[in-house]
Amino acid sequence: MRDNRNKTRRNSPHRINVLTAGNERVLGRLVNITISGLMYLGDAPQAVGTALRLRLPLPTMANGKTAIDVQGEVVWCGDDDNPRFHRVGIEIRDLGAEEGYIIETVLQRLHLVG
Repeated sequence: MRDNRNKTRRNSPHRINVLTAGNERVLGRLVNITISGLMYLGDAPQAVGTALRLRLPLPTMANGKTAIDVQGEVVWCGDDDNPRFHRVGIEIRDLGAEEGYIIETVLQRLHLVG
């Protein structure tokens, strides 16, 4: 699979669930994130092109928030080494300035950038 990322992602050592915004159903565990996309490991595959409204709880408070909501689109989905799980790649769409700032702030605080 060709990698179209323009930012390097580092895996997070923190256990952060990726939730659906609204009903907060757990989709999976966050593996990595940048302001342009994320990958999570879940127990159900997602169809490419599916639009998702996601809630991301933050491992540290930033800008007075403990979670952010983002709009994303599934750009790929594949099997994990463990056949019970699927890796899901999300492109973050229409990211607000505050949400982008919060993601960058958290990544810097946790030493997960550059």
